[in-house]
Amino acid sequence: MKISHKLILAFGVLILVLLVEIVLNQVISNRATQTYQTLQSEINPAVTILNKYEGINKELNLLISNRVNGDDRISSINRIKGIVEVELTYIVTELTTLHDALAEDHANRNHLATLIANTDDLIHTTIKFKDLLNIKEQENKTDLARGLYNTDFSNLTYSIDKSIKQLDINYNRAFESYNNELADNLKSVSRIILFTGAFGVILAIIITFQITFSISRSIHKLKVAALKMSKGNLDERIKVKGQNELAELGSAFNKMANALKKSFTAQEKQIEEIQSVNKELEQFVYVASHDLQEPLRTMTSYINLISELYIDQLDNNALKYMTHVEDASARMKTLIKDLLDYSKIGKEKTVTTVDLNAIINEILLDHELIIKDSNATVVFDPLPTLNGLQMELKQLFQNLINNGLKFRKEGTDPYIEITVEEQSDFWLFKVKDNGIGMDEKYFERVFVIFQRLHNRNDYQGTGIGLSICKKIVDMHKGEIWIESELNKGCTFYFTIFKKLKTI
Repeated sequence: MKISHKLILAFGVLILVLLVEIVLNQVISNRATQTYQTLQSEINPAVTILNKYEGINKELNLLISNRVNGDDRISSINRIKGIVEVELTYIVTELTTLHDALAEDHANRNHLATLIANTDDLIHTTIKFKDLLNIKEQENKTDLARGLYNTDFSNLTYSIDKSIKQLDINYNRAFESYNNELADNLKSVSRIILFTGAFGVILAIIITFQITFSISRSIHKLKVAALKMSKGNLDERIKVKGQNELAELGSAFNKMANALKKSFTAQEKQIEEIQSVNKELEQFVYVASHDLQEPLRTMTSYINLISELYIDQLDNNALKYMTHVEDASARMKTLIKDLLDYSKIGKEKTVTTVDLNAIINEILLDHELIIKDSNATVVFDPLPTLNGLQMELKQLFQNLINNGLKFRKEGTDPYIEITVEEQSDFWLFKVKDNGIGMDEKYFERVFVIFQRLHNRNDYQGTGIGLSICKKIVDMHKGEIWIESELNKGCTFYFTIFKKLKTI
């Protein structure tokens, strides 16, 4: 049997057990709910109204007894009136509701009917007693009231008290019976949960052992093979017996291993070819740039020699052409030098601890004359010590500072500010100047090698400085970008990875 079929069967049994538990619990819960509703709608209201009626009956009996014995306080008459007109009327209504809610053959129905009738008689007798006491002209009203109290009133209160006590006994017994039934229902729910839970746990243990026995050994083999492959052993294969899904997975794993080995073999070959091409390109750039300097030096030497020996024999056009050739040779020499510098970036890939404060101070010392001549100001925050390539980081800051000094606005002293902000994984640096700025459409273009935005006669340079900056930032696993507006200066942002170990 397949593992999926075993699991479906096992979980089907578990679901069946859970459904049985749910049905049984629902049935017992419905019973418990009915019992609780009976307690709340029938028993508890009855006990409450009976207890209240018992207290009112005693109070009314005491008030009328005091009145018969000569207590003529107006407050007692008002209280008797309140009991008759309000409280006994409310009690009759509540007792009638309880009576009507009971079945025809219920034992308490007759007791409630008797109690309601006696209560009505009590109301009429009390009213009669109150009216008798209010007659001022009748001389023997006290004797008549006393006789009424000792006969009709006393008999009624006694009968009412007896009915209340009998009903109270019956409802308390019913309350105890329903409470016991509710407790039994709750115990039944607990037992069902306990039994089905225990059965579920036992079944889960059986399923667990079955899965462990059927699957864990094969999965362990897959894990061991995958770990070996992750360490470079692409010849590792597994053997899984059987007709189940794990056997299919093992077969798929072996196919994947074969495909990976073939793919990695092809990739290694391509990487070797790419590395060889890159090495040849680097060698070509270096050799070409280095070898180009020799004919340039020769050409420059001959131009200088012609200028010295034959200056008097040349007309104005010849002198003009000589000047153009000399300028072109100088530009070519600068381009070759910058190209060599660009190709040398990252040649020495040893990551060291670099103090950026010392680097900035070195740059400012190297540029002391330029800064003084241009009346420039360069300020910087306390900078961190980080892991990186020392020479490249110096070149990065140097190019950005040179950028601020070179592209200054006419009539404005250059001001360059360097700040840093520590983030979770990176250092975020900001180099801000007050120069001529640039349009947003050039933000990406300026990082491309040999891209110039200005006329060579206005601003000197080959257009390679910012491309060098981008290459250095990329080597330090960071990013570089610009925020600028025309005539409002440039702000260069770049990040350096804090935990850099290798390039």
